[in-house]
Amino acid sequence: MGPEHSQKPFLSKIKASASYSASLQLVLLFGFVSLTADMTYEGARSILGPFLSTVGATGSAIGFIAGLGELTGYVVRIFAGSIGDKTKGHWAFVYLGYFINQIAVPLLALARSWPQVACLVVLERLGKGIRSPSRDALLSTATEGMGKGIGFGIHEALDQLGAMIGPLLVSLAMIYWKNYRTALGFLFIPAFFSLLFLFITHNRYKKAIHAITDSQEELEREDSPSTTKAGLGKEFWIYITALGFIAMGYVDFPLIAYHLGKRGLFNEYELPLLYTLAMGIDAVVALVAGKLFDKSGISSMIWPIIMGSLASPLIFVFPLQTLALVGMIFWGIGLGVQESVVRAALASLVPPPIRGRAFGIYYFVFGLFWFLGSFVLGFLYDHSTLYVAVCSFLLQIMAIPMLQSCQRKVSELKNNVQN
Repeated sequence: MGPEHSQKPFLSKIKASASYSASLQLVLLFGFVSLTADMTYEGARSILGPFLSTVGATGSAIGFIAGLGELTGYVVRIFAGSIGDKTKGHWAFVYLGYFINQIAVPLLALARSWPQVACLVVLERLGKGIRSPSRDALLSTATEGMGKGIGFGIHEALDQLGAMIGPLLVSLAMIYWKNYRTALGFLFIPAFFSLLFLFITHNRYKKAIHAITDSQEELEREDSPSTTKAGLGKEFWIYITALGFIAMGYVDFPLIAYHLGKRGLFNEYELPLLYTLAMGIDAVVALVAGKLFDKSGISSMIWPIIMGSLASPLIFVFPLQTLALVGMIFWGIGLGVQESVVRAALASLVPPPIRGRAFGIYYFVFGLFWFLGSFVLGFLYDHSTLYVAVCSFLLQIMAIPMLQSCQRKVSELKNNVQN
């Protein structure tokens, strides 16, 4: 055995260590961007309803504004992702999206009528729609050196931390200033830091990505059969269909809060605390599930999805506070997998050159089916809470066989990279 041969394992370890370090840095930076961005718009969303009422919006107008904003955000994603892939201009979409997304929020403090507020709300959702597919495409490459599961898990944990801190800061601002406009204007501070972190992340990405791609991505491009020009394969569409079933079956929190309040299981002030508990569980599960995904692949999603599917029966069938609390814990577990491992698995099924398009399709389908599911489950609730529980449970369980069929593809790609 010659000295050149003996040096290869040593050099491989050095490259792997540098790749891991570069990946961790980028994931944390992307995470801080999302943390401060979530502080901004989740903080605003926590008081948007009451603020709209102060500028003359009716209940129907509030519902229309929220629906139009979400629809705009999800529709634009499918185009933004594809264009980002074709032009290789993902960073341009990320900058544009974050700028619109973050500037629109503090400008709410200057709005004097509900149509003006509506325009800014739609702009904020438009910005999120523009940047999300490209951000996730870049993030998926950044995670190559440490594992997609744990990478997306860390990102989601920081994202949820921001979603918890934002409303808390707005609540403190309202207690101190007792003024919606002042509280909304205060959100300029996290918005500024979000754009600052984005600039830092971009500069670091240009330098660190070479250490990651040299040791990881090039191997995938050479060895993986999915990197041919075949485009989005059969497994991708099966996976997207499975996610559609999960989205359609997942009960949105407003309906849960309405039900728990109507049944008198929790006081009004306790309902936001339940949501905060679920978001905290979401963040923890994202980290654990991400680590498990890197070891076991899509099969690691099965039990969390089963637990998430049990949330609705526990909440809507049994009029017991303890079971409702357990149901909310399960609801948070299911959500944690959706926000982390789901994106990691998608990145594992799709080659880097078309991940922007893939993430755009995913966001559009998931958002569309979530909207349809919310409508159907709301309709069923008016007739029977048992119908809600059964429909929600069955829709999510139906996704499991499809996910298991996709697991074989992920295992095949991992084996190709390791060999």
